[in-house]
Amino acid sequence: MLRFLPLKLGRLYRCLKLLLVLGLSVVLLMNTHTLFASFQKNELTDRRFLNLNKCPACFGTSWCRKFMNGQVSFETWGRLRFLDVFNVKNVFFAQYGEPREGTRRIVLKRLGSNQELADIDQKICKRATGRPRCDLIQAMYKTEFARLNGDVRLLTPDVVEGWSDLVHCPSQRLLDRIVRRYAETKDSGSFLLKNLKDTERMQLLMTLAFNPEPLVL
Repeated sequence: MLRFLPLKLGRLYRCLKLLLVLGLSVVLLMNTHTLFASFQKNELTDRRFLNLNKCPACFGTSWCRKFMNGQVSFETWGRLRFLDVFNVKNVFFAQYGEPREGTRRIVLKRLGSNQELADIDQKICKRATGRPRCDLIQAMYKTEFARLNGDVRLLTPDVVEGWSDLVHCPSQRLLDRIVRRYAETKDSGSFLLKNLKDTERMQLLMTLAFNPEPLVL
């Protein structure tokens, strides 16, 4: 009996493994056309995939031209969208090319999971309209992310205190440095907010509230 049980479990394991392989093969056969299309298409030139259709409810636009010009493309397996179900953290490996510098490998990362990004969209809509779905572009102008207009000179602690761990108890010196980092200016003095566009100010505040990781790097 003791010998028979491991033998039976071994057969069951082999059967399950065979069924899994057969299932994956069927899925691949059914999606052959989609797979070929995925390898041929560069989705990093797709405005919807990049979420450009949501701006200014986004986290920046300085690299948009590089994406739209096709200078960035996914590596082989990153082109297969059905594998995204396993990529919970939204981390992608890609190639970035410059005419004079050649091509190099880079890592792309969305600032949250698909669910987290959907949640922030819903929060923006609820704050602006009271509904979970809305026109994000219009809604952004009715949220706290739009509170800094062109007349405000500096980002001060009273505006963003407690929004995230980075600004749990911020100093003016820290906020000055964050704004300089975002504006990609020299690391000295106070960079005036009026030098940023309205959309850039909103994107800065949204990044600071949702995930300030790129402001720290």
